[in-house]
Amino acid sequence: MKINWKFVKFVLGMSVLIFLLSFSAHRYSSKPLEDIIIHIDYGEGKYFLNDSLVKRIIDNREMKVSQFTMGQIRVDQIENLLNDNPFVAHTEVYKDINGKLKIDLKQKTPIARINDGFNNEYYLAEDLSTIPLSSVYSAQVLLVGGNVDENDYEGIKNMIEIIKADKLLKNHVIAMRKEAPNSFNLLINKGDYIIEFGELERIEEKFENLKLFYEQYLGKVGLDYYEKINLKFNNQIVATKRESDEK
Repeated sequence: MKINWKFVKFVLGMSVLIFLLSFSAHRYSSKPLEDIIIHIDYGEGKYFLNDSLVKRIIDNREMKVSQFTMGQIRVDQIENLLNDNPFVAHTEVYKDINGKLKIDLKQKTPIARINDGFNNEYYLAEDLSTIPLSSVYSAQVLLVGGNVDENDYEGIKNMIEIIKADKLLKNHVIAMRKEAPNSFNLLINKGDYIIEFGELERIEEKFENLKLFYEQYLGKVGLDYYEKINLKFNNQIVATKRESDEK
């Protein structure tokens, strides 16, 4: 019987390759973790987390990742652990061939700080989830007070996006307060008056009316002439003068 030497060489070559790969994989698996490299997205000045806090999360009582070998490290487990943190929006974790664990972490973006009047204070995130207050960082965002619930979150987000995009409003409106179901007031940083905004609907239209009112009236009579400016009605503004001015 004629021996197919090409086939024999192929089988031997594959066997050697498999052995080398298995040896290399075993050697890598038993290699101790050399370093943990953490990259945190600090965009928009968010500093809820830092390297030491992230390492503390993955080096907890149940799991000491820093003491693992490369084979013991489960990337999906670490990702799930970090993604469960209320300050984390998304995490990607991977290992490299040099024995390093790399973590890319994106923090949640707070858009408002809410105090519901029942000793509950927290941040509302861009994705409409909630973020607890942090002992290491305080976000400079719009304040929202009153009995706020989940049904208000989307309207609050829409309101804030419009305020942030407008130079006048961004420098003028400093807080919102829920006074009744579906009814909000706005607090401003100049002038002793309240803006009764009402429902968080027709937001752009209401603000355009407000800016027109500022231009035509408020700039002439002064910031303290009115006590309230009501934007609740369609296509009109109802302004209430102070009692001292009405007498």
